[in-house]
Amino acid sequence: MNTAFTRSEQMRIDPALRAGQKPRDPDAIELRGLLRLFARRWKLIFGAAIVAAVCVYLAVAQMTPVYSAQAKVLLDPGGAQLLTGDELLQTRTPSQQVINGELAILRSNLLIEDVIGQLGAERVLTIAPDLAALPADQQMDALVWAVRERLAVYAENDSYVIALSFQSPDPALARDFTNTLADRYLVRQTETRRETIRQAATWLEERLRVLGAEVATSEEQVAQMRTDSLIANGGTLENASQQIARLNNQLVEARAQRATAEAQVRQLEEALDAGGALGAVGVVTSPALEDLQTKAVELRQQEASWAQSVDVDHPRRAAILRELEQVDKEMSAEVQRILQKLRGEFEVARLSEQSLGETIMRMEERVVAISRGEISLRQLEREAQTARQTYEALLSRLTDTRTQERMQTSEARMIERATLPVTPNAPRPKLMAALAGSVVFAVVAVAVFLTEMTATTFRSAGEVRSETGLPVLAALPDGRWDGPRACLDALRDDPYAPFSEAMRKLRTRLMMRDEYAISTSAVVLSSVPGEGRSTVALALADMAVRAGRSAIVVDCDLREMGIGQQMGWWADHDLADVLAGVARVEDAICQPADTGFDVLVNARPHPDVAEELTAMALKPVIEQLKTIYEVVILEGPALLAAADSIIVAKAADSCIYVVEHDRTERSAVQDGLGLLHEMQVPIEGVVLNRVPAGT
Repeated sequence: MNTAFTRSEQMRIDPALRAGQKPRDPDAIELRGLLRLFARRWKLIFGAAIVAAVCVYLAVAQMTPVYSAQAKVLLDPGGAQLLTGDELLQTRTPSQQVINGELAILRSNLLIEDVIGQLGAERVLTIAPDLAALPADQQMDALVWAVRERLAVYAENDSYVIALSFQSPDPALARDFTNTLADRYLVRQTETRRETIRQAATWLEERLRVLGAEVATSEEQVAQMRTDSLIANGGTLENASQQIARLNNQLVEARAQRATAEAQVRQLEEALDAGGALGAVGVVTSPALEDLQTKAVELRQQEASWAQSVDVDHPRRAAILRELEQVDKEMSAEVQRILQKLRGEFEVARLSEQSLGETIMRMEERVVAISRGEISLRQLEREAQTARQTYEALLSRLTDTRTQERMQTSEARMIERATLPVTPNAPRPKLMAALAGSVVFAVVAVAVFLTEMTATTFRSAGEVRSETGLPVLAALPDGRWDGPRACLDALRDDPYAPFSEAMRKLRTRLMMRDEYAISTSAVVLSSVPGEGRSTVALALADMAVRAGRSAIVVDCDLREMGIGQQMGWWADHDLADVLAGVARVEDAICQPADTGFDVLVNARPHPDVAEELTAMALKPVIEQLKTIYEVVILEGPALLAAADSIIVAKAADSCIYVVEHDRTERSAVQDGLGLLHEMQVPIEGVVLNRVPAGT
C-alpha cells in the first residue's frame, strides 16, 4: 500500500506547478466563441429588435402627418454690387460668410413677417392653432417663432445653392409659404441693391463738384513749378531715379552671386576640414568626381568581398587597395580644382559688387542735389495726380452707377420652385421602425457580447484550464435532472448518452491514475454548495460498478443528511458512529436495492462530530473501506462553506474539484484551490458540471 500511495502522489497535479504556465490573456477575444454565443442568443437579439420595430411602427403611425415642400435659390457669383464710401465696384464671390449671411436673412423675422402678410395670418395660423387665442401684439411674434421651428434653410454642400423647406399639416400651405418666401427674398434683395446704388450716386455727384475745382488749381501750380525746376537743374529727378533703380537691381544680383559663391567656398572648405576629400564629395559634384566616386564604391565592394576569404597581403587585395588609394588621391585633386574654381568665382562677384556700390553712391549724390530743388515740385505733382485720379475714378463710377441703377437685378435667382407634396414627409413609420429595430438589435447584441466578455464565471473547459492550471477531467452535459436519483435513472436508461460518455471518461481517468493500485479513494469537492457534488459522486460510483469494480459512496458532510435524504436511503448507523467507535464499518454500510454500489450515509446531522473531525481519525476508516471496495468515493462539504472539507481531502488518495458551468464565480474557485494548495492537497483535476448543450 505504501508503494501504491507514493505512485499516486507522483501522478497528481500540483497547482503550484500549473501556476507556472503562461496564463490566458484576459483581454483576448475568441471570435469563434462570440459566433457560438450569437448562435445561442440569436432568438433573443432578433426578437427584441422585432418587438421594438413593431412598437415604434404602431406608435409613429398614430401621429399627424406633416407635409414638406422645398424650393432652391442659387447665389449668382457674377452678380455685381456697388458699395458706398471709397470702395470700388466689385464682383462679390459667394463665400461661407456670405452664404451664412443670406441664410440669416431668409430666417429673419422681417422677411417672415412679410411672407405672413402676403399669405394672411389666418392661413398661417393652421400650423399652430393654439396661437389664435393670443393678443394681436403677441400673436405675430409667436407665429414667427412657430414658422422658424418648421422652416429649414441650409446651403447644399460644395455649391452656391440654398435650399428652403417648410413643413405644415396643409400641403398647399407648405408649397405656397416656401415659394412666397423665395419670391419675397429675391424682391427685397433687388430693392436693397437699388437703394444702395442711389445713395452712392448722390454721394458721387457731391464729391465730383469739389474735386473738379481742386484738380484745376493743382495742375496750374505743377506746370509753373516744373518750368522753374528745368531751368535751374538742367534735368529731372525721374531720369536719375530710374538709373539708380537699375543699378540697385544689378547690385542685388551681384550681392546674391557673391553670397552664393562665398557660401559654396565656405561649405566646401568646412567639408574638407571635417572629412577630407571624401567628406567634400557630398557637398560638390562634377562628372569626373561622380565617375571617381562610382569607381571607389566598386573597389570597396571588391575589397570587402576579397577580405572575407584572404588577408591583406594577398596580391589581388593589395592591388585593389592601391587602386583605391589612387582613386582617393584623384578625388582629392578634383575637389581642390573645384575649390579653386569657386574661389575665383567668389573674387569676381566681390569686385563686381564693389564697383556697383561705388557707382550707386555717385548717382545718389546727384539725386540728392536734384531732390533739394524739386521737393516742392514732386509734392505738388502728387497732389495734382491724386486729385486727377480720384476725379476720373469718381466720374467713371458715377456713369456706371447710373447704368446699374436702371439694370439692377437680384444677386440670386430661383432654380427650383416648390410643388404640392403628395406624400407626408413625417412621420415615417417604416423608417423609424427600421431604425428602432437596428438600434435595439445593436444594443442587445452589444449587451449580450459584453455580458459574455465580462463574465466572472467559467463557460468553457479552456477557461478552466487557463485560470486554474489544472486539467479538465470531464465536461458533464446539463441533463436538467430533478436530483441525483433522476441522474442515475438516466444513466441506466441511456448508457451511451453524452453525459454517460463524459462520466465514463472521468471514471477511466480516475482508474488509470495508478494502474498498480488495488484500490483507490477519491474525494469530490466544490467551492460552494449546489454545484453537483452528490450527482458526480453517485454517477462516478455507478460507472465504476459498470466497469466491474466494487464501489462505495461515503457522505462526509456530517452537518447535513446529504445523499441519504436526497435518495431516500436510511441507516441505523453512519460515519459519525464509526468514528466514535459506536459501530463497525460493516454495520454502517447501506446496500440500496436499486444500485450496484454501496453507500455510507448520515443517519442524522452530526455538527459536533464535524467540529472534532481530524484526518488521523478519518484516514483509517477510508483505508479499511479500501480493503473492502476497489473504488471509494467521498463526497465532502463545500470547501468555502465548511472547514472540515480540507480534512476529508487530506484523507483521500485524490481530489476531484467540481465547478458548475456559468455559475461558480472564478474568485470562489481560485480561493478554494488556493486553500487546497496551502494545505498541500494535490488535485487530480477539475470537472466542469452542467455544461449546456452546444457549448
